[in-house]
Amino acid sequence: MAKICKSCGKEYSGEYCEHCGYGNPNSESKTLSRYKKSTTPVRFMTEEQKTEYYDELNKAKESRRKSNGRLKHNPKQLRILIIVIIVVAVLIFGTLFGTGTIGFSEECTEVVAQYYEAIINEDFDSYASCFPSEMKDDYENDLVQTGYSEEEYMVAFKEDFVTEYGSDFTLEYEILSYETITEYSLDGYEEAYGTTPNITEAALVVTDVTFSGENGSETFRMNCYVGKIGRHWKMFNMQYEAGIITTDMEVTNSIAGTDDSDSSESESLAESDDTSAE
Repeated sequence: MAKICKSCGKEYSGEYCEHCGYGNPNSESKTLSRYKKSTTPVRFMTEEQKTEYYDELNKAKESRRKSNGRLKHNPKQLRILIIVIIVVAVLIFGTLFGTGTIGFSEECTEVVAQYYEAIINEDFDSYASCFPSEMKDDYENDLVQTGYSEEEYMVAFKEDFVTEYGSDFTLEYEILSYETITEYSLDGYEEAYGTTPNITEAALVVTDVTFSGENGSETFRMNCYVGKIGRHWKMFNMQYEAGIITTDMEVTNSIAGTDDSDSSESESLAESDDTSAE
């Protein structure tokens, strides 16, 4: 015959309630356990009882707070939040890295070495990348206008030197030194392009360049003027004692009395002398 538990109110058929344990001499019902807790008013408690009472109260509050906090966290929303944080962090890092605010910076000599190596290897992309974006665009537009492939363009680029030094023409270079320059003007650059790049540093890189072939060999002391834009250094101008070599590899010899005014836009950073830019 079913019985009604006096503790939890549920039906049970055995000697004791299997739901809460009421009537089982070897166990203690949950309800009975609650009633065994002190019901003495706080004002009548001893100091020891008060301490124990408030400790239990605080533990219960903390447990409820943690439980409520866990219930409020939606796993899907948490994943979305993490993804958003990662995307934002990547965008910020990418922007700072791209502008050169953070990350590894190049040495001012690297772009000069890239310039010569691009000519030696007849690598148009590498060559054009030596220059600021406006000048690079000029070379890429010129490539389109000529109808040449990149390889054909670079071969034509060196044609005058092949004529001068022979079909076995070679170019060798040695970077000798570099120094920071603080006085320079971009007026010529702005006049040519209507804008000026944001240069944070400028430098003079001194190199010896040897042009050789079956018709002879000559070595020139080249002064390469470079500027740092963001994290990258770019070529602006190249000069040597006997005149100027333009970015089109055209030699204009001032000692021989030829006109230097036809030199290309690369002179916009340094035009006046070998130690600073005008």
